[in-house]
Amino acid sequence: MAGLLIIIVFLYLLILGGSITASVLYVKNLQDLLKQVDPKNRLVHPGFVWMLYIPFYGAVIYPFMLYPRISESLRKEFDERNNPQEGDYGKSLGIVLPILICCMIIPFLNILALLGFIVIGIIFWVKMAQYKRLLRSIPKVEGVRISNSSDLLD
Repeated sequence: MAGLLIIIVFLYLLILGGSITASVLYVKNLQDLLKQVDPKNRLVHPGFVWMLYIPFYGAVIYPFMLYPRISESLRKEFDERNNPQEGDYGKSLGIVLPILICCMIIPFLNILALLGFIVIGIIFWVKMAQYKRLLRSIPKVEGVRISNSSDLLD
């Protein structure tokens, strides 16, 4: 019986440690992404992503403000670099994440919300990592903005 308890505690600590590690890597990825965005295009400072760890505020309130600002910052940066991307730069996924967190308090819906949060969270994380890699590969525009348009008056 004591051996079973030790195994259960070990598994619990393993899952807890893995969750904390994944969470820190996720927030670090968001911080590194925002560091790739020119300060004049940023609507949120890279260090402010760590506010996601503030109890209640960081899980329920702040993500509704943070994720749209990250998306808008990305839109501005890609536009300035003359390389706009399709889609909303993860804005809709970023809004769904805190909605799913709010749904976790609803009985019988909490397990589905947790699974949805994990899946959408991974998709959002991968999407932000792709934007970070893309920004690193696209040169920053210094000075005059050059258009891809063939229109002479552009």
